[in-house]
Amino acid sequence: MTGSSNQQAPSDTLVSVAIPAYNAQATIGQTLDSLLAQTHRNLDIVVVDDGSTDGTWDVLQHYTGRVRAIRQANAGIGAARNASVQAARGEFIALLDADDLCMPERMAIQLQYLQTHPDILLCSSDFSAFDDSGPLGRSYCGVYYHRCSATLGGVRARYAQEESFFPAQRDGPVSVYRGEVYEELLQGNFIHPPTVMFRREALQRAGGFDPTIKIVCEWEWFVRVARAGPVAHLDLPLLNYRRSPTQISSNPRAAVDSLQVARKIHAFETGQPLRKKRLTLRHLGALSLSAADVLAEIEPGQALGLLASSVFVYHHVKGQTLRTLFKIAMPSFVLNRLRSLRTHTG
Repeated sequence: MTGSSNQQAPSDTLVSVAIPAYNAQATIGQTLDSLLAQTHRNLDIVVVDDGSTDGTWDVLQHYTGRVRAIRQANAGIGAARNASVQAARGEFIALLDADDLCMPERMAIQLQYLQTHPDILLCSSDFSAFDDSGPLGRSYCGVYYHRCSATLGGVRARYAQEESFFPAQRDGPVSVYRGEVYEELLQGNFIHPPTVMFRREALQRAGGFDPTIKIVCEWEWFVRVARAGPVAHLDLPLLNYRRSPTQISSNPRAAVDSLQVARKIHAFETGQPLRKKRLTLRHLGALSLSAADVLAEIEPGQALGLLASSVFVYHHVKGQTLRTLFKIAMPSFVLNRLRSLRTHTG
């Protein structure tokens, strides 16, 4: 670990916070209150109501003068993220979702890090999590992202360097992992979107979000940013992430979307060395199997095609392969009966 000399970021620096919102009536108020309680006061908060059918727009009217609200027809997360960052006025832009809560010092700490590390295009952070039953964990990155799990070396294993950072908001140092992570991101995302702050230059180098990607557009954008320059991760929870069954990441089609994005990402990679090509095939095979599994009972025909690609195109065969084939072949009433028996015998 190497130490770094850090100075406090100027308090008058404008930071934009870009928030897409869809049917967020129940949570958007708490999210905005967490921003208005930030220790860094100079914030440009932009919320894009992406065609909500509930009372999201009415809630936003209570924040007139403190929040800039934009209303558009429903176009999806990528289009809403683009609209919010395009409307942003700050030199630095933070991403946030309409149901998460920022720690009070989040903006100040990330701003200070980016201002004292001008080579870094984007920084993310660890995060805690909660649901309707209460807290789920103070450090949740390694739980939420398999590639950051302890068995794979944690978040640290994804980055080339580690350094100490001394935020003005804290008494002691914070570990920061940083470096070129393009090849790591090709194998799957580990940057949590609502923890991200980036300098405007990242948009100039990487472009905006792809509006055709329905669920995991951030991963594809992070890959383009990482292709353009180094990124960093602050090993400190600066966000409290809300888990719920209605959020986008809980959509079973997220696995299909991830596979489509992976194919798009890897299409850029031509002339790969053999080792890297093997990793790519393994990754695409695993994603194809995962997508087949989640679609097995919803769309068995598509699931069978994905399972066949996993086995015959990507040569990816695991124990889950036979289980997924069984789910595809069996009628729903048989699977439900087996689950019922398992529950009662368990």
